[in-house]
Amino acid sequence: MGRPGGDALLCPEIFGAFEDVPTRLRTAVADRLEQVAAARGGLLHACGAFNALYFEYSPQLRRYTVEPDPDAFITAPIGGPLPALPVGAHVRLTRGARELWGEVAAVLGAHEDVDRDGWAAGALSGAPATDSLDRQRVIVDTEVFGPLSTGEQVERGRWLRPGGGWQDGHLIGPVPSAVRDVSARDQAGSFAAYLAGPARPLLDLGPLPDWLLEENGDVTDTDIARAIRAAVSCLGQIMASAPGLRVWGLYGRSGAESSSFAGSAPAKEVLSTVSRPAPGGRARYTALWPLLSTLLRSTERPDQLAGVSAAALVVDANLALASAVTNHKTPANIDVRLDDCWQQGGIWRAQPLPVPSLLAGLDPLSPAGVGYAESQASAEKLSSTTTEVAPTAAAPADNPSPVTVVHMDDELVVLTTSLSKSDLAAGRLELGRSVLDLLPQGELILQLHHDGVALPDELAKQRVGRAGPAVRQVTWPQGLPPGTRLTVAAARAGRRLTATTIRLSSPVEVQGIGAVLWEYDPLMLRRGAGLAVPPLPPRREAGQHPTPRSSWRPAVAALEHLIVEALKRDGDIGPADSRQLDGVRLTAALFGSGIRSPALLWTVIHTCEDMSLLGLLTQLTAPHGGPDVFTWWPPTPDALQARSASDWRALDPASGQPLSRRWIRPQRRRLPEGQQPSLESRRDYARWRTEVEGTDADTELPPGMTFVHGHLKGSGLGKPWHRHLTQREER
Repeated sequence: MGRPGGDALLCPEIFGAFEDVPTRLRTAVADRLEQVAAARGGLLHACGAFNALYFEYSPQLRRYTVEPDPDAFITAPIGGPLPALPVGAHVRLTRGARELWGEVAAVLGAHEDVDRDGWAAGALSGAPATDSLDRQRVIVDTEVFGPLSTGEQVERGRWLRPGGGWQDGHLIGPVPSAVRDVSARDQAGSFAAYLAGPARPLLDLGPLPDWLLEENGDVTDTDIARAIRAAVSCLGQIMASAPGLRVWGLYGRSGAESSSFAGSAPAKEVLSTVSRPAPGGRARYTALWPLLSTLLRSTERPDQLAGVSAAALVVDANLALASAVTNHKTPANIDVRLDDCWQQGGIWRAQPLPVPSLLAGLDPLSPAGVGYAESQASAEKLSSTTTEVAPTAAAPADNPSPVTVVHMDDELVVLTTSLSKSDLAAGRLELGRSVLDLLPQGELILQLHHDGVALPDELAKQRVGRAGPAVRQVTWPQGLPPGTRLTVAAARAGRRLTATTIRLSSPVEVQGIGAVLWEYDPLMLRRGAGLAVPPLPPRREAGQHPTPRSSWRPAVAALEHLIVEALKRDGDIGPADSRQLDGVRLTAALFGSGIRSPALLWTVIHTCEDMSLLGLLTQLTAPHGGPDVFTWWPPTPDALQARSASDWRALDPASGQPLSRRWIRPQRRRLPEGQQPSLESRRDYARWRTEVEGTDADTELPPGMTFVHGHLKGSGLGKPWHRHLTQREER
């Protein structure tokens, strides 16, 4: 059939940022993907959405209209290890001379150490793949190439019989945990590697190679993989904007069918089971697929456990639980949260309140892998023969040193803490025992940044020991005032703590103390100076929890300042004293060269990409298929001119900011003399601080200041939330 050029809606904008896709095109693509999802059982992964546009899937005919090239399909034989089968891959299911064609519709972790009622050991939740193999459940849609012939129906029946090669109608077996340096759990990355590599003949059926050739004059596997990953991310966001779909991760589900499940008896039973802590008030971990399988086998609809219906069921269950958690419909005094989004369709955690300080204020829909982390910490403590330094004496009354975890997932933890007068005198950094338990035992390395001050090497990189809930032997820079706030990040597999102060946009005059230059805790500052401390404000109820973004690894706003400091310290020198690094080297600068985690790498890259959209960095696609390079520019006239010449975004000469900057960040703004903030501004500021820093945040607007809501430029004021927090939309 030649080169059809893809669906009429396929265009180069799809291979870029979601924000750059024209609104009319977004709406048209969303409508088409709703139709495709309905034709394919009410479920569509973003990788399948890419295929639907690229290979012209017809919702009316319920099949691809482009003639496939089966030689480029992945062969999946009976028995033994499976090849890497990402969502969206086209496969041949072979039994001797017989075969079926299909497309992978969903992939779930399938570790065997789970009870039939879903009970899972905590050590399984968030655990990495072992022995380079990752046991997976691969769900194949065998009807994407049209209705099955009589012979094909007979053959599928053979596969579905007990002992026929499938379990529960799905392929199950060990799969290589990484292919071409891409984690097999990264479905978008694995799919991109598959199309750029063994399935390149399939890709040549559409226009992408020609588009890249016209743009770059050359086409490499890296170029292709980058473009496909960008398209999958963009389509995932378009699906999230579709009114008829609900999205869990990169899976889009029919909103009507998802709502129907949410009101069903199985959904209520799932919520009841998942919300029960273990005996003795311990945390219980419940895996969804085994639980759903047990619940539905005895009903009138066991067919829901086979084929695409099974994947849709898993997505429905996760969405129903997410809705219950965000709308506070879980049992009173029980904390319910997602702990692992991969294994067995998702593992949820339940425990009586209060939760450990590690979890307080964290998004309960962001998988933190607490079960595995806690089990590893316990095992290391039992087996460790290293004599730990005795904890330091109890801190004086001026040292509450509040630790607030602002982000945690199975690879990364980011927190804020403040330094008391006794912390500075004793050379101590309070992190909390629960945070330290997430990191490897033994000595740690503290990479310290002091915003606006060049530290000598002996201060910038220090070896530190442990002392109870803190690290010790820290040498703090001279003149650091009590109450100085630090942002600290650590890769959970590494020994490096990266910490930074953040310089205020303008000094704050504090009566009795003088000018304060860095972000600080007002109460701790006053205590350290021996001044009277006003009573704490009453605790406020936090708002709804945010909905997780649809990308595989979301950007983490709390890393932004650390990224800038790492670029300034370790970046290659560019024009006008700018500093630049690619994502791989930047990740190494932040967390150490020994870290080889694709998940952590993409967290850093996605954060840099967001910073580029905001104009905080510039992003340049490297030639010859290399990784993108991110550049920090100093605030000088020479840098402004050089950046204008190198960046496609024009800069405003007056402010130095990109004219196309889309997001105006939430911020405090000084009022004219004699004016006071409105009651509404005070309330919105308090709610914003609570959402960003937790219920212990200082929520009082400073005198003479008002609050500017975060909003898209040109669209008017939006929600008062931080830009990475979005309130869940009710459909």
